[in-house]
Amino acid sequence: MHLSRLSLASLLALSPLLSRAQAADKAPRYYVGLAAYSSAYQKLGGGAYQSTRLPFQVAVGYQLRPRLAVQLGVAYSQQSYDYSFNGNYSPGVGLPDVYSGFRSQGTEHTMSGALLARYTLTRQPAHRLQADVLGGFTVVANRYSASLLQTDSSRTPATIRYAHSGTDFSYLLTAGASVRYRLGQRLEALLDFTLNYDIDREHHAAVNTSEVTGATALGLRYRFGK
Repeated sequence: MHLSRLSLASLLALSPLLSRAQAADKAPRYYVGLAAYSSAYQKLGGGAYQSTRLPFQVAVGYQLRPRLAVQLGVAYSQQSYDYSFNGNYSPGVGLPDVYSGFRSQGTEHTMSGALLARYTLTRQPAHRLQADVLGGFTVVANRYSASLLQTDSSRTPATIRYAHSGTDFSYLLTAGASVRYRLGQRLEALLDFTLNYDIDREHHAAVNTSEVTGATALGLRYRFGK
């Protein structure tokens, strides 16, 4: 009888720990996210002769521990431009007018992949507001094509076309911070800000003029799985 009472007391004492362990086992380990994205390599917006660039990022992550996760984020965007000028000018008195003009066109397709570790600084997982630090590695691929058409009726041939294309790669060390706010049991809003250091800037056609650049992602994240 004494042993039965002791066993019952032990089970009652351990029940909070068992319930926490079960809750931890049932906690969602996977998450996916979709965010509006902007960086020095994929700038949000456009210009007078440029189409509007709208970068977006898709992220997939796995929770290794309650406060440690690893994620892969892929961002994509494209932009094109088209600029032209045409006119006539007089080469001299008594000479016929010369027609001159040019047209410049181009397209960029940019994709970046970031493999990051995400560590949560907030110790209480029940809090709606969570703060993380991020660190890892990013690769950016920028594929471009451009053409230039020049016309001058005083020359032979009157029309000359130039064209070139290629792909630039940038390799970046990435570190930053994130703020997440829980909207529901599995849905979160998040804001990520990272700094990127180009470790191979001297060996490729640099897209930017600075070795250290920033990136921002604002979007939603959904947790699933057990």
